[in-house]
Amino acid sequence: MTTYNPTHSGGCLCGAVRFVASGDPVGGNHCHCDMCRKDSGSGVSTFVTFATGSVTWDGKPTDYESSPGKFRGFCPKCGSSITWRNGANDSTIDIRLGSFDDPRPFKARKHLWMRNALESFAGIDPDIEHID
Repeated sequence: MTTYNPTHSGGCLCGAVRFVASGDPVGGNHCHCDMCRKDSGSGVSTFVTFATGSVTWDGKPTDYESSPGKFRGFCPKCGSSITWRNGANDSTIDIRLGSFDDPRPFKARKHLWMRNALESFAGIDPDIEHID
């Protein structure tokens, strides 16, 4: 019997950092916090969460500790933001949706930091869980 184990590849803008995430994601979210806006240069950041052990790397993101115990990974060559992780819980890693070669299979399940959401995002899908 063959087991279905999807793989999802992606990487940075210049290709110096590549990854393959195996299996299904364990979560996905839109983050509206101020730091994610600064990091992404966008009004909202979208992440797909995988078990850390299911992600393999060709080239490694450089970590930046944006707040105590919270790390944002970026390409050391082109600066593309790729990951977010909580150093206190290294069992999962959030990968930016735009880093995937094909982001279409993924669905966000939560909106985080809604109290910081920009007014232009006021029409957010009410069927997705909102967390403040």
